[in-house]
Amino acid sequence: MITRFAALSGSCARFSLIFPLIAWASAAAVQHAPIKVILDTDIGTDIDDAWALGLAMTSPEFELIAVTVTDGDTTARARVACKLLHTTDHGAVPVAVGRPTPPPPGIDYQFTWAEEFTAKRPVSQPAAKLIVDTIRHFPNEVTLIGVGPLQNVADALRLEPRLPKLVKRVVLMSGSIRASASSPAPMAEWNVVRATADAQLVYAAGFPLTTVPLDSTTYVRLRDDERERLRARASPLTRALEALYRLWLDDPSKRMTLHDQLAVAETARPGEFFGRCDTLRLRVDDKGFTRMDEVRGSPTTVCFEPKRDAFMQYYLEGLTR
Repeated sequence: MITRFAALSGSCARFSLIFPLIAWASAAAVQHAPIKVILDTDIGTDIDDAWALGLAMTSPEFELIAVTVTDGDTTARARVACKLLHTTDHGAVPVAVGRPTPPPPGIDYQFTWAEEFTAKRPVSQPAAKLIVDTIRHFPNEVTLIGVGPLQNVADALRLEPRLPKLVKRVVLMSGSIRASASSPAPMAEWNVVRATADAQLVYAAGFPLTTVPLDSTTYVRLRDDERERLRARASPLTRALEALYRLWLDDPSKRMTLHDQLAVAETARPGEFFGRCDTLRLRVDDKGFTRMDEVRGSPTTVCFEPKRDAFMQYYLEGLTR
């Protein structure tokens, strides 16, 4: 009896060690499961969209389910996204085209990088339908990252009014709340004012919404030594990003502001790259301003005070891994 009891006690001791290890391993697996994301982008005008897609493609913290393209000449934008995905061995990620709208002023020279590219084509499914179908298929699992004007997000909401209850999270690069490096007063931010009615719908819909506004992004610009570090890496991704950067660069003194990349980083690691993330009640007015409004505004997490050095280390390591 004593021997058998001792053996049983030993077995219990071993199980008491094994069970916590199994529980820890299970918790770790859940904790580190990649985040399912859709990136909605107006790639091809400003340069930060392509460089944000680069991080979304390469980060092990993400499972990039799809890229949707919004605003202006969405067909041309989709070709840029398709070529960037194909060139970097991410050709299996579908690209869906949003409804075209009047193009923004100026010439988008980045379009020329992919104007004859045909090796990968967008899917036939419209962007809004792809967003809805994907989120329905993975209820409460998908984070939608919006780094362009909000036509596709609004159209998806029109197709599926329950979308705010089905999506895990919506993270935007959007809005201007207070002062920024660009202005001592709030501005009508591009991604809002380009599709004001759509932005009004999205902000008021009750999404689990986080936004990274100009108040933060305008303080983070790419330095020459950081660009050189990526250029020297000479991978298919960094070569493609450098080529697009040169097409975008119309003035030798111009430097990229990392607007969209901060939204992607916030998706991966909520709050880590900001000094404050405040819950504010926001609404979009008819002129495209993002207003604080305690009565009519909807709760939104707003990221302030970017931690530039920590973010840049994370970002550059992501693009050069």
